[in-house]
Amino acid sequence: MNSTVSDQLILNQLKEGKSSAFEAVFRQYFKVLVVYAKNYTKDLDAAQDIAQEVFANLYEKRNSLTIHTSLKAFLYASVRNRCLDQLKSHQIQARHKEMIKHTSSEIDDDTELIYKTELQEKIYLAIAKLPEQNQKIFRMSRLDGKSNQEIADELKLSKRTVETHISNALKTIKSLIFIASIVLIIISIKTFFKKF
Repeated sequence: MNSTVSDQLILNQLKEGKSSAFEAVFRQYFKVLVVYAKNYTKDLDAAQDIAQEVFANLYEKRNSLTIHTSLKAFLYASVRNRCLDQLKSHQIQARHKEMIKHTSSEIDDDTELIYKTELQEKIYLAIAKLPEQNQKIFRMSRLDGKSNQEIADELKLSKRTVETHISNALKTIKSLIFIASIVLIIISIKTFFKKF
């Protein structure tokens, strides 16, 4: 393109639909605008897309186009604005993805907490249904962490009697403890794999 040809003449030719004027502008500016866009996007394909979009927009709006600076300045500004819009869009998407990921993680943590709480509640309810003495000995053993001998000494019972009470309590809630163990194992495996 002859540097002496004014921007206004080019715009007039574009408005008249002269493809030669558009082709001349495209040939002169496309490659340099791609390089310019790549400084923002750090991606050649994205930079080429942006430059193409700017030229497509130039062609589509050629009849109503008004340029207050130079054509060169207009094209560079158009590319820069599209690059910034794209970067902003990507940042928003990244934030949304992170928010979704974080929210999902919180939901998973809440779900695990709910499971554990419900299982614990069921175990306590099962213990509460045991006969009073059976329940008391089981609580001392499993919840207070006392040994069979310590329980026997405290309640003035034989160690064998304490063992029998604990055995009966375990039989009563055996199925529940089995289910609880399976679910807790599943939760533990899930938690383990979430780290990777």
